[in-house]
Amino acid sequence: MTRFESRIDGRSEAYAPTLALAPPASAPADIDRTAELGDIWRILARRRGWIFGTVALMVAGALAYGLLTPALYTASAQILIDPRDRQVMTNDINPVAVAPDGGVTQVESQARVIESASVLLRAIAALNLTEDPEFGGAGGGLAAKLRGLIGQAAPAPTPAEIEERTLRNVKKRLAIKRADKVFVIDIILTAKDPNKAASIANAIATAYLADQTDARTQAARRASDSLAARLDEQRERVREAENRAEAYKAANDLVRSGGRLVTEQQLTEINLQLSTAQAKTAELKARIDQIERARKGANDATAEAIQSSVITRLRQQFAELSERQADLGSQLGSRHPTIVSLGAQIGEVRGLINAELGRVERSARADYERALASERSVAANLKRLQSQNNTTAQASVRLRELEREVEANRAVYTNFLNRAREIREQSGIDSTNARIITRATPPQDKSWPLPGLFALGALAAGMGLGTGAAMVREYLSPTVLSRNQLQRLAEAPVIGTIPNLALGRKARGSDAEATKSANLVLARLLSARRTASGGPGSVFVTSGAADEVSRRRTAQLLAGAAEARGLRVLYIETDPREGGSSPGFFDILRGEEALNTVLRTQQPASSIRLLGVGRQKRGELVPSSAAQERFRSEVEHRFDLVVIDGGALVENVQAGPLMELADAVLFVARAGITVQRDVLEAVEAAALVGRPISAALLVTTA
Repeated sequence: MTRFESRIDGRSEAYAPTLALAPPASAPADIDRTAELGDIWRILARRRGWIFGTVALMVAGALAYGLLTPALYTASAQILIDPRDRQVMTNDINPVAVAPDGGVTQVESQARVIESASVLLRAIAALNLTEDPEFGGAGGGLAAKLRGLIGQAAPAPTPAEIEERTLRNVKKRLAIKRADKVFVIDIILTAKDPNKAASIANAIATAYLADQTDARTQAARRASDSLAARLDEQRERVREAENRAEAYKAANDLVRSGGRLVTEQQLTEINLQLSTAQAKTAELKARIDQIERARKGANDATAEAIQSSVITRLRQQFAELSERQADLGSQLGSRHPTIVSLGAQIGEVRGLINAELGRVERSARADYERALASERSVAANLKRLQSQNNTTAQASVRLRELEREVEANRAVYTNFLNRAREIREQSGIDSTNARIITRATPPQDKSWPLPGLFALGALAAGMGLGTGAAMVREYLSPTVLSRNQLQRLAEAPVIGTIPNLALGRKARGSDAEATKSANLVLARLLSARRTASGGPGSVFVTSGAADEVSRRRTAQLLAGAAEARGLRVLYIETDPREGGSSPGFFDILRGEEALNTVLRTQQPASSIRLLGVGRQKRGELVPSSAAQERFRSEVEHRFDLVVIDGGALVENVQAGPLMELADAVLFVARAGITVQRDVLEAVEAAALVGRPISAALLVTTA
């Protein structure tokens, strides 16, 4: 049996804890509002009333709105807009081709044009919507209602104000949408009447096409008028440029023929003549050289020789004689008279060929001399023309500048004239590549309100708002959520967890799990006590004011676990609310009753003995020394473990003596239920008594 280490009346002395439990890692100075991810569901489960209430309120409001709001109907028309306009003419004023990424941008721009004031005013005028009470009726704003309450009549609106109000109301009911990667624009309009919604949507589509046609026609007319206004100016520029060019040519004697200056034409012709003469001279010189080489080498097979018919006949005769000489030489021998005669004939023919070549050479030299003289004459004329052309070169440069200016002005004038006429004709041609592909039809079902959709949206919004409200509520009044959080708040280690069970339930299912957890907690307490003093001890169980059921159940489970181990257990209840006329613990401490006379048995076969709180007297807190020695001695010999249900420390001011008798102070908290402020108050109360909390136990809610 353990010994009590402190005296009951020794609160002024320093107390050294005897339970060998590990100290907490850290001790917070105030409420810990952090939460682990796994603890969020506990917060939501405990605050489910906030969530369900918010959801019910939101859904009820949405359903009421859906049932009481007037019905609206939505009609839709579709327009296909091809960014490439129809190519009616090759040089249309409006561009036909678009940039690779410009088609979508152009269609998006047209979508904004559809909802512009110019298009909508066309549709309003076509349907006379200014007379429609839904769109053009008198406004029912707050200012008008206040004027009506005080009996002040509103001033009559002007036509411009009515038109502006109608336009504003149409824009509120209009939506222009385009699906991704398509050139189809949806014109969506909402009205109280389905036929009206369809007619307005179709009127807006028609007004857009008419607006585009008018816009292109006006653009063509403006461009044509602008070009026509510049024609007179361009014509005068051409005339002035031509006059300057002609005056300059007359002043510098620059005569043209066929578009070129005469001196330039003569110079070109002389150049051609000189080239021809030089070519002929070179050809004749080459002919003479060839003939000379042929005569010196006795080679008559030249091109010049072949061109002479005399030489051709002599060559044939020479060949025949040579062939005959060769044939007879092999038969008659070289000294035969016939062979000798043939040799003389061959020599005579060769002499005739040489004579003819000489005549040809003399003729070629005569032609060469004439060609050389002609070349020199042409070269002299070329030199004279070059000298003359140099004097007019600078003047020709200025003349070409003037002529280029004339051509440029003439080209601009011609383009302006042609383009002005083309654009004037194009103004009546519609090249817009847009058409209505789907006309709006009166819808059969209303588009607003949608009670079912509202209810689903309100349900989702209510869940979100309710969850947010629950989290805010938890933030304002945080509870213990986890072991680590309880350890920081209680400034003591958490030695275990026990499932939450109500009193009086049978030990089955989760009750058996609670018993098992209590055994583990008791084993740790006893192990720590044996390590400190060598035997079992006593444990003081306390909690917050709101955790009475869990505290009692925990104390009973610890007592039951000790009984199952074969220990003799004394269970003491010190909650002042349990006090009454029956003698108990405080009577023993005052020495008025003996321990045997006040003990009770929990069950006939149970080894657990119960000791009530007893009768309390006002103003008496410290017992006598003799009574506490007697009580300590009797408990030490008769029991192995004392379990003290100490109640809530902030309410049980009589718990001080028993806290000092206990080896360990065990604080019980419920996960997600115990308010952190209660834990801090219990820690503060224990510190004031002088007996800090030794360990904590977490009761889980699931």
